[in-house]
Amino acid sequence: MEKAIKDDKISDFRDLVNSNSSFVYNTYHNKNGKNQWNLICSCMDWITVSIRYLQHTPGFEENIDVRVMQMFSLISAIDLVSEAITQLHRVFINPRTLPFSGEKECFTNRLFDEDDNSYFKSIRASFGAHPVKLNHTDCKRFASWPYDNHMGNGELTVNLYSNKVGESDLVMVLNSNELFCFLLKRYNYLDVLSQAITKLFNDFKLILIKQPIETKASYLEQLYILKNESEIRLNNDYYNDVIDNLIMVYEAEPLEPDLEIKAANYRRSLELLIDEIKINLQLMNIIDLDNDGLLEPKSDLSRKLSYELGKFYSWLHESRYDPLANYYLERFNEETDYIYDFKIEDPVNTLFIKAKIMLLD
Repeated sequence: MEKAIKDDKISDFRDLVNSNSSFVYNTYHNKNGKNQWNLICSCMDWITVSIRYLQHTPGFEENIDVRVMQMFSLISAIDLVSEAITQLHRVFINPRTLPFSGEKECFTNRLFDEDDNSYFKSIRASFGAHPVKLNHTDCKRFASWPYDNHMGNGELTVNLYSNKVGESDLVMVLNSNELFCFLLKRYNYLDVLSQAITKLFNDFKLILIKQPIETKASYLEQLYILKNESEIRLNNDYYNDVIDNLIMVYEAEPLEPDLEIKAANYRRSLELLIDEIKINLQLMNIIDLDNDGLLEPKSDLSRKLSYELGKFYSWLHESRYDPLANYYLERFNEETDYIYDFKIEDPVNTLFIKAKIMLLD
């Protein structure tokens, strides 16, 4: 089993779930009032745990008791994968159906007329889950001490005793190759789930591509439209942050005349970025913005003040007390001969745009 199964598939599935600007999280963290994202994460985590365990299972011991418990650990790991796949199926494909329902492909010489899903549960119960409390037939049964199978059709055998006097024992055989068949079919179902997620994402994109984003003559009004559309269209943190910063620039009160000329030129330079955001959101093409560098002018001064600027922006955005705030502003004033006259009393938007046009020099 170590050679035949790898954790690549669950790793790839996890990457898909976390891709596309967290489409799955945005869709399922509040789905009809339920946090299905937590369920998805739990399923992925336990599949990973189980598969990695199955990759590194130790060789079976000669001692029958130890071997029985090793086999039960194997069954339990497979059960975790199976249950997780079932839950993911209910989330992504159909909440009212079970995957593999009715299939009878993995187990031969089955003791009960059950499909693979149910028969696996019977094996699990008889070989360790609750062997002293079985309800397989019209009577209560109890599993015997497992013993080696000598018929060549499995590794272990149990007798299922009845609580009825004179009732014959039933004999159940455990075959690890059949267990592996059961595991592999369910683990490979991640491919089906991946296709379902990809289709859900593509359908989601297509719906929004067909919905035109409203165009406004005012760039500030346009930014508020884009802010709303960005939240609807994948709610990407990167796009949201850029739009919020642009709104700060366009909402800033007019500066004194000489500085306002620079501010107006700076705003005009950002129109390319705003147009790019609108185009990308319309096409549901949430990629890095070619023009995002326009928002943060690069200059010798930006490099010289890189530490202070980083702290300054954090202070503005987080709106919390920073004992060094006056120091940052004083550094800006010193380096620019007080041309921009940074003051702690200035509104946040004013400080923000002053910092931006300061870097244009």
